[in-house]
Amino acid sequence: MRSSPRPADDPVMRRLVTLLEEQLPNSAHQARIHLLAQLSLLEQDAVATGVDPGTLRSIRAVQLFVRTSDPLTGASLR
Repeated sequence: MRSSPRPADDPVMRRLVTLLEEQLPNSAHQARIHLLAQLSLLEQDAVATGVDPGTLRSIRAVQLFVRTSDPLTGASLR
């Protein structure tokens, strides 16, 4: 029986980590827009390739965090 790949072995998870470590625009709002666009593309790719459900949950959790942390969009959960 084959076990699920560890996060370090999962190419989509590696891309997610790389995305979060990259240099972002100086504007926090622009950085959030950039991150959300990249995360959306990553999510689409993950769904298309049938990625591990845990990896998909991680991508969506980061998307939610980025969306709710932007006061300019009015998406704050406070």
